[in-house]
Amino acid sequence: MRCNIFDWESSEEHSVPIWELIGRMAAFNIKEISHQEAAKCFAIIARTELARRLNIYGGSGCEKHKGCELCTEPGHCLELGLPKISSSERVRAAVRDTGNLIITFDGKPIKPYYHYRCGGATENSENVIGNRITYLRKVFCEYCRTIDDEGKDKVFSIEELERLLNIKIEKPKDVYYDIKGIFDNLDIDEQGRIKSLNIGGKFFKGTEIVERLGLNSTRFNYMPVRFLISCIGIGHGLGLCITGAEEMARRGMSYEDILYYYYTGIRIEEMEMPEEDKPLKGKVIALDAASGEDDSYEGKGPGGLREGEANLKIVMELEMLLKEAGAKVCLTRTGSKHINLSERAEIANSVKTDFFISICQSAFPNESASGTEAYHYREDKEAAMLGSIILEEISPEMKCRNRGLRTADFYILKEVKCSTLQLNILYITNPQDEKKLADPDMRRKAAEAIARGIIRYYGQIG
Repeated sequence: MRCNIFDWESSEEHSVPIWELIGRMAAFNIKEISHQEAAKCFAIIARTELARRLNIYGGSGCEKHKGCELCTEPGHCLELGLPKISSSERVRAAVRDTGNLIITFDGKPIKPYYHYRCGGATENSENVIGNRITYLRKVFCEYCRTIDDEGKDKVFSIEELERLLNIKIEKPKDVYYDIKGIFDNLDIDEQGRIKSLNIGGKFFKGTEIVERLGLNSTRFNYMPVRFLISCIGIGHGLGLCITGAEEMARRGMSYEDILYYYYTGIRIEEMEMPEEDKPLKGKVIALDAASGEDDSYEGKGPGGLREGEANLKIVMELEMLLKEAGAKVCLTRTGSKHINLSERAEIANSVKTDFFISICQSAFPNESASGTEAYHYREDKEAAMLGSIILEEISPEMKCRNRGLRTADFYILKEVKCSTLQLNILYITNPQDEKKLADPDMRRKAAEAIARGIIRYYGQIG
């Protein structure tokens, strides 16, 4: 799915993949977060905010710019606008790992308020925005209570208070006030002279105060001229406390634990998508990240990039895109360790898949060898057709030579019981190809090209 964004600075509309948009929305907060479970919360919060604007949930997009889901103007669609922050590997991982999840209440996306630090308790919505929202109830937060905020103390003179609050503070005449813990227990005679008082809990005669402070007489008054206002917490206090979420994640709690704690009575569920945005609905695709740590045949680039690492990152990007298109995806590997061929084939055969796609890189002693190629088992016409389409998509995207489609008797092609394609994206032994594989943007482009090829294939065969 793609969303239309109105760029406030250039006054231009842009069509952006939904996962990229969610990444940009989440990136501003995730860059301040160190724990990935907390980062996942912000991926879900960003997706929820976007879902509220989609027609399928009754939203109407940007009110200023018809036909656009969002604009980048600060304070309009989003409080901070849409910063031009590139999505890091952490952000993309948070978006990918949370699938299409959003936060709902009574079947509708919530307004996912959040703030930096609550200081011990979040706030009820009616005390901040004037109306009661069931999912924005006060919760006691032990996770940030002991943290001292920088800049929590501010000092104001009486004149500053009068100016900032547009008020007039009358200085009392011949009126004596207790200031608990400072000036209290005053004993005053009929002429207004202070006979005795406590200051800071200590008893003094009025004459002692005159002597020690060098005052003119015991007939004196007092009034603060500067006020120290000390705050607890940062922000409006509604919804998720970022500092608390970080601490919960540090203690081993999941993103579900965190969201359910701060938002009362919510559900975390899959975002509904328009049917036209699910061209792969009903398809089951197995993705295989070839090689991995401890694989004696793993390719390595001249700069040290490992093939298994690059393969897995591309597979993770591709998984997210295929899921967004409606497919169910099975992975043969999610960790860094190598899984042998027979186990990978067994994983694929245990699930009734429509297609098995193995992501690999080529290696060759001559560093000048470069380009993209694909392999299928003989007589596998479906794999041959898909391979040709993907090569058409990926070669221009990666700016590399299309080395063509070939038949092979590789173990994985023979043993997996559905149509199987091995896609060798680049030559990791070529310095320029290795640089592309190390570049997150190029890996993303590779995944997008493969996803487009798969969608094209199923569109052609009906």
